[in-house]
Amino acid sequence: MRILWLFVLTLSMLSGTAAASDIASSVNGGTNRLADGGDFELGISVYGINQIDVRQTGSGTAQLSLLISGMYQYKGMFVEMIHQSQDGVNLGVNLWSSEDWSFDLLLANLQGSWSRPDVDPSTLDEAGRNAYLLSEDSLYIGAGFRATRYWGDNYVFQYRLVSDYYDDQGIQSSARLGKSWQVRNWNFHVLGSVGYSSATLNRYLFGVSKEEATELFPEYHPSSSFSYGMELGVAYPLSESFVFRAMYRFNVLSKEVTDSPFNQAEYASFFNASISYVF
Repeated sequence: MRILWLFVLTLSMLSGTAAASDIASSVNGGTNRLADGGDFELGISVYGINQIDVRQTGSGTAQLSLLISGMYQYKGMFVEMIHQSQDGVNLGVNLWSSEDWSFDLLLANLQGSWSRPDVDPSTLDEAGRNAYLLSEDSLYIGAGFRATRYWGDNYVFQYRLVSDYYDDQGIQSSARLGKSWQVRNWNFHVLGSVGYSSATLNRYLFGVSKEEATELFPEYHPSSSFSYGMELGVAYPLSESFVFRAMYRFNVLSKEVTDSPFNQAEYASFFNASISYVF
């Protein structure tokens, strides 16, 4: 119901010219950010990711998945679900734009998160608390803003900040600088990023309270943190309708994350290759 309400609110706030764009779309040569409309892709993707958390599944060997990607914008309103994005799904409205700048209000930003059962951990035994702490997949649903600066067709800088209003998970923000260039029909990009997570968010994701603590997962209270990353990627049109993409992303994790009893690595590594039909 909250998402439906946000969608209705967005429709009531339509502005004059659409100019929204996830930075992943910008560096990959996506839809014209100043034009109404959008593009959609269906395909297959092969990915590999290292295990950075004991709760994580699908890590290690390469795995096959369905690719569903797209964005649509109309008179300032936009919906984004961009393949290879680090920022999840976005629903929002553009507040102001020019040839060089774009300012967006993010009404709903959806990303993966962790949840724990609605049970008092003090009533559980050691084994029960271990199972309780292993959690289940959940969602981070936040709102905030996004500012993007463009330099011609090759450079883009984007800053975003969102705060979770659904489950009070805290604040996260990122600053990213990307560059793209073309060699014949190959479109290359490089993307550097700095990410911030509030203490509330880190404690929600990686902390263990005194009541929850076990021998396997001792008490832990992280504070706010910064992470740093780099991404390299390439796109190649196989035909008028099919496109090949590949990318490799490397993120150095903060001490607040690596010291968590859930942590398994000091970095996050992600590789993805895909073939998709664009329509």
